[in-house]
Amino acid sequence: MVVNAAEPKPAPAFSYELEKQYYSRDWPSEVKPYLHLEPYLRCWMKPDPGTIFGGKRVLDIGAGECTYTRLIAERFAPARIVACELFRERMMPAQRANTAANLGFVAGSCFELPFRSGSFDVVFGTFVLHQIPDLAALVREIRRVLAPGGRYVGIEPNPWNAVHLYRFWRGAHSRNQYLFGPRHLRFFRDAGFARASARFFYVRLPRWAHNCLTGTCVGIGAVRD
Repeated sequence: MVVNAAEPKPAPAFSYELEKQYYSRDWPSEVKPYLHLEPYLRCWMKPDPGTIFGGKRVLDIGAGECTYTRLIAERFAPARIVACELFRERMMPAQRANTAANLGFVAGSCFELPFRSGSFDVVFGTFVLHQIPDLAALVREIRRVLAPGGRYVGIEPNPWNAVHLYRFWRGAHSRNQYLFGPRHLRFFRDAGFARASARFFYVRLPRWAHNCLTGTCVGIGAVRD
């Protein structure tokens, strides 16, 4: 008797329309503050995020209202940082207010990033991975635009945090979202990243946040081979 191995299930398709329906309910009309986000980067990227971003070519994928993009541009001295967001409407207030010479804005899909291969030293994303059902396709594209030895760094919500779980199960999110956890780091390894790691952290109590029970966020890091 021959038993055929079960074929892997195809990844769920990302829905552009669902994403647009979710975000178009409240397109931003004013540029948003961003300096209050600095402790998140400092708590995770100890001791200094400048060692990650300083002098580097940085791409911020799923940049949204460009709060972290502007923070990195002002505080951590990248050579160049580009905000890439699916919906130009979300970036427009920040783009109109921008005066930084090292900051650019590009509308585009993270599945087909409009950049040449090897264009960036760092790809950064906040609350992006858990909104992409076809994570394998995204990670392959991240790897493509990274130079050899470049890295992906990002922040995701802790999938075991009670508040996040409550919001997720009551549907307070885009329907593309799922619960991203450290087990999904396998997609980085499968795509050819030499190292991939996750660390839980909590900005208000940094010494206490060392596991899934006390962290509210997960810092994701992966280095391209």
